Amino acid sequence: MLAKVIFALGTLGVAGGYVAYEASKFDPSVYPYSRQQAQAMLVAAKTAIPRRDNNGQIEIWSTGPSNKGVMLNMRYSSKAPLIKCDVAITEIAPNQVRATPDCGGDPKTESVIARTGEELRVPMFAEHVEATLNNRAFDRARAAQKEVAITFKNLNAMQNEALESYAEAQRMQYELDPKKR
Repeated sequence: MLAKVIFALGTLGVAGGYVAYEASKFDPSVYPYSRQQAQAMLVAAKTAIPRRDNNGQIEIWSTGPSNKGVMLNMRYSSKAPLIKCDVAITEIAPNQVRATPDCGGDPKTESVIARTGEELRVPMFAEHVEATLNNRAFDRARAAQKEVAITFKNLNAMQNEALESYAEAQRMQYELDPKKR
């Protein structure tokens, strides 16, 4: 009896290890399309979702093909600035592509706060791409989870940068104010 339990646990361990190994190789940015098919799908796709303040819609749409793949635009309201993002579509095999938003952020930007702002542009575009190429509805919660992850990843560094900036501003104010000397 004990041998059967040990055998069953060993079999489950091997099967679980195999499933975990296969899951670790999963790349959500890979899709079963040719470059032309993915490009056509993204050019045709439009997303319009209600804003959280229920005052209008957030819209994501394409302006057409680009050298990398497809150029996407996003606008949070009619008065908001236009945000652009180029989706790089790379053929990795026949009828298999990787589509990743490249919103132009510079990873070498000195300011952590500025870098975080650049990184926060990507999740909405990424969800638009994933929803379109997986033939499902846009899921705002998925984009929000990615935004929260980016923010928490950079939170300590952003706090430190803000405190350093505040201390520098205080120092400069002290140096400029002759009454405080």
